[in-house]
Amino acid sequence: MEPSTPQKTTSESASKVTVFLLIFFFPLGIVVMWFWPKWKLWIKLGLTLVPLLIVAALLFAVAALDPTIEEKLRPLRNCIAECSSTDKSNICVRTCEEKFIEENTRGF
Repeated sequence: MEPSTPQKTTSESASKVTVFLLIFFFPLGIVVMWFWPKWKLWIKLGLTLVPLLIVAALLFAVAALDPTIEEKLRPLRNCIAECSSTDKSNICVRTCEEKFIEENTRGF
């Protein structure tokens, strides 16, 4: 009898279950991958870090490309543009900024 045959079958089953979980239940698959099968460290790190980097990049892109930012800043820019023609432009700009902050922080 060969003692390595049952262990090989168990290892193959563990790998199959882990691949299934990685495909259909990703976060659970990551946890199982780290604790169950004997996979190489670089594979584990790659399967863990690459999706995290992709999600982080997507979140950063969404935050950086806020389509409403121009609409939100338009009243402030218009007010500051009107201040450039007055003698007390610093006071006028500060008033515009305070008004903008007040209008955009209601409810917080």
